[in-house]
Amino acid sequence: MSIAYHRVRSDRAHATVFPEADFLREVPEFRRAVRTTPARTQGSSRVGSTVDRDTAGLKLPERAWLFVLGGTSAVPLMNFTVTGFSVVCVAIGLAYLLPGPRRRTATPLVFAMIGTAAYFASAWVNETSYLSPNVFAFGSFALYFCGITVLAGDIERIATVLLGIAFGTVFFYVVIGTFLTSSGGVVDLWKYGIAPSATIALLYALAVRRVRTPMVVTALLAFGALSLGLNFRSHAVVCCAVALLLVLSKYRRGILSLTTRVVTLGAFAVGFTWTLEFAARAGLLGGSLREKVLMQADGSIPMLLAGRTEPPLSLTAIVQHPLLGWGNANNISRDAYIDAQHTAMSLGFDRSFPFEYAWKLSDGSISLHSVLLGSWAEAGVLAALLPLWLLWACYRLIFVADSAGVWTPLMMYLGMQTIWDLMFSPWSYNLPAVFACLACCCVAVHSTGRHNNSTKDAHLLTRLLRDNRTSHGRSKLEEKR
Repeated sequence: MSIAYHRVRSDRAHATVFPEADFLREVPEFRRAVRTTPARTQGSSRVGSTVDRDTAGLKLPERAWLFVLGGTSAVPLMNFTVTGFSVVCVAIGLAYLLPGPRRRTATPLVFAMIGTAAYFASAWVNETSYLSPNVFAFGSFALYFCGITVLAGDIERIATVLLGIAFGTVFFYVVIGTFLTSSGGVVDLWKYGIAPSATIALLYALAVRRVRTPMVVTALLAFGALSLGLNFRSHAVVCCAVALLLVLSKYRRGILSLTTRVVTLGAFAVGFTWTLEFAARAGLLGGSLREKVLMQADGSIPMLLAGRTEPPLSLTAIVQHPLLGWGNANNISRDAYIDAQHTAMSLGFDRSFPFEYAWKLSDGSISLHSVLLGSWAEAGVLAALLPLWLLWACYRLIFVADSAGVWTPLMMYLGMQTIWDLMFSPWSYNLPAVFACLACCCVAVHSTGRHNNSTKDAHLLTRLLRDNRTSHGRSKLEEKR
């Protein structure tokens, strides 16, 4: 038996037992050449085209087209649920079912359908109207989700549609408005209409110009100070919280753990409340904001509950009808209403508190002032599934989505503002479309770093399999020789 035969057999055994050996023996020049000149295989070309498509810049004609389509939301057709953008999504929504390279998930659609069915079932059981705007809110969300998924396949395109929706919202409140913004004052228009949309437009412009994080933080703090001066505390808190998260994400190259970030954010919320109360007592705030802060701080209940007084009513309604709800908030019985007042007083509310003024709108209808709690109280526990999933999507955008690049500030703000809207705000104009944009962003963005190593592991597995096939191919070639 020749020495050459022993050499071939040993090489075959080495390549079979240690498939990574050839990878370890690759010379630096060969590995650099592979990176600069990728192999022309079918699989690699498909991956390369996907990467190029995802990272390619958005051209002006497409950017303008997506903005215009989102801007059709300025036309109201039926309350806050149906707008001109609904017509666009109806025209293209069925394309969502067609196969394609876009990333998709059926979870929000399933929850939206379940929530809509829960609303219809609750309306049937409680004999309330099937045409209430809240009944169609989840269905509108599903329609917007399908349409936006067809229109936009990556973060920049989704953000451009969101910018158009923000423009449509500003146009609606400025030109048409609601009873809260009809006074024409800048304070009411900013607080009850355009502040979130203006912030989205600001962060979009900064992202397009590739502005660095310190400038973005400064802009957010400036918007927070503006909202504080215009008596819009919740928006100021959201802007400052996003600024803090951006600083934490850059601190020591982003090595802070998720627990540290959450604890720091909670400490900021407590500190902000104390600072606001101190500034009000020192006379550093405007007159209306000073009176409101001092009135809420002088009670025996937390300032958040003093500012959002509806949770006792919502929770009482949920406890009494947890499965199917009341069908409509106005259908909550008088007994439940009185029980909610007793619950509020047990939490620290004064007996002289004007519950009739705080829990009812000017037209006499009951306001639960929370998308999550309101949906549960009106349609039962199944209607709370979609808002809960949206809260999880907010967590993804705020803490996990590290690969959004320059769009990270906008994603963080969208997630933080949506948490507030889900917990402490009612349905408002274009809010289902904004929720759909958030859901599409959650699906489109992927996380990197310590939160998700699947991509890195997949690349390593691919390289090992490739090197193993290469080793076997070389050994067979040497055998033939």
